[in-house]
Amino acid sequence: MKRSILLALLLPVLGLAASTPAPALAALKGSGDVVKAAPRQKALAAARGQRITFDVTLAIAPKWHLYAHGDTNFIGVDLVPDDTFPLEEFDASYPEGEPGEFFGEKVMMIEGSQVIKAEAVVPESLAPGVHKVKLGVTVQACDDKTCLAPASLPVELDLTVK
Repeated sequence: MKRSILLALLLPVLGLAASTPAPALAALKGSGDVVKAAPRQKALAAARGQRITFDVTLAIAPKWHLYAHGDTNFIGVDLVPDDTFPLEEFDASYPEGEPGEFFGEKVMMIEGSQVIKAEAVVPESLAPGVHKVKLGVTVQACDDKTCLAPASLPVELDLTVK
């Protein structure tokens, strides 16, 4: 049973590889080729102890979709602070998505232009000056037939602590 499922999933990929010219296959390497992430604000200013909010925009190419945050069947979109993230109490709210189905599984999909809203607190101990706030957006883009390799899209903004 497992072999027949694996074979059923691999045959379309092998057929695609055989019928698609090599340059076309090389053009799409991963989800980062069809999804772009950027901070809506490139710079923020805040006092120590202040809660800040910022948005990260996602631009998903036509005919592609992502899975909503928290999807249990596939890799859902996730905003993850970098190891050098200087803020505390980070939280993010994600687009809910629209109900859909992929390989017979019910999923929540997001398409087009979307916004992730984030917030965090500037620690009292953070020195005044400019600090880099680095995050990564985990995405896996799929169309109606296949999924690309997941990617972590870097997002960076400057925080000036007063």
